Amino acid sequence: MVSLGAILDPGFAQPASCRIEIGARFDEVDAEIAALVTSVELTVSRVEAATGTIVIEDRRGSDGQWIAADSGRFTRWAPIRVSADFQSHVEEIFRGFITEPKPSYPNSGGEATLEIAVQDESAALDREQMRTIWGEDAPMSDLEILRALVAPLDLSTDAACGQGQSSRSLSQDATPIVFLRERAKANGYDLMFSSGEVYFGPKRLEGEAQAPILVYAGRSTNCLNLEITDDGQRPDEVRFDHAPQDEGAETTTETMRPDVAALGSSPVAEEGSELGTPSVWRVSREGDETEEELRARAQALVNENSFRIRANGELDGSLYGHVLAAGRVVPIDGTGNRYGGLYFVDKVTHQFTTEGYRQSFELMRNATGETEGLSGPLSAATSAISSLF
Repeated sequence: MVSLGAILDPGFAQPASCRIEIGARFDEVDAEIAALVTSVELTVSRVEAATGTIVIEDRRGSDGQWIAADSGRFTRWAPIRVSADFQSHVEEIFRGFITEPKPSYPNSGGEATLEIAVQDESAALDREQMRTIWGEDAPMSDLEILRALVAPLDLSTDAACGQGQSSRSLSQDATPIVFLRERAKANGYDLMFSSGEVYFGPKRLEGEAQAPILVYAGRSTNCLNLEITDDGQRPDEVRFDHAPQDEGAETTTETMRPDVAALGSSPVAEEGSELGTPSVWRVSREGDETEEELRARAQALVNENSFRIRANGELDGSLYGHVLAAGRVVPIDGTGNRYGGLYFVDKVTHQFTTEGYRQSFELMRNATGETEGLSGPLSAATSAISSLF
């Protein structure tokens, strides 16, 4: 819970700057090159690789060498870390590798640039196509396979990772990251690389919430714009059939309902239940899919589709005072009882330009109504702040 004092703390409104560190020891880019950086854009997602671009206005010195391109810093596969510096504290946004330096030399030498494409640490798992069979001799969980694949990179796994499935041997004929993303999808898991650690597991809907997104909160407002969509055309249940085990036996049907925590007081499935006709999708067995795999796929589908309330908006990063993290929950305050409360962060795009630090976000939610005990005091605080101005 964020206190009123914390919201009013002037430290939360310090101008944010971008810190870029490159190399095995993450040495900070020297001041001469840092002054030439014109924009940084990084997109962090819970299910896709974090990627981005850094644009530098390059300059040629009297010796004919270019300050950035010839510095020896911006080379392919050089480790890179990007953080937001809020003056009072620094928070990491991205860690990974330079995947493609792109120098540009237009007719006017004063317009020469060096654009740096970057990708998170999963890029190192996309270099070698592997052909192997996992669990051929003894069952292996998806988490055990992941640990084996990331071991050469010296990456640790988050303690909250899920085990995944282990119902049969699995054939891999792809790069490690392609295979791991397939396994994440099969389990309905998030797969994120962050700060030298890998998270492979279900949506993290519990635990401490991030600093609140404040709408219409007077001078404490940190949200520049916000739009919410509330989709009613998604399934409340997913069903699949079990093939008869014995000759002459009848086919049985299994129904899956969301089994994740509701981010609000009223789960979305409650609306429309009075119609008497449930909103149901059906799935069928694919190939040699086992019963465990089919059940996991059906559960993942109904869980994902329960997050039918979506919010898109933009934060003033300096006023927010933090890096909004994907794959975590965040409260929204100022949008009323129905749409105020906890949301799950799906994706965040961080932009540093001459106009400042902006964070464009995509959020999702599977319930309406504010979570009891979380947003009440916060709403009172921000309402009090708003009334002062």
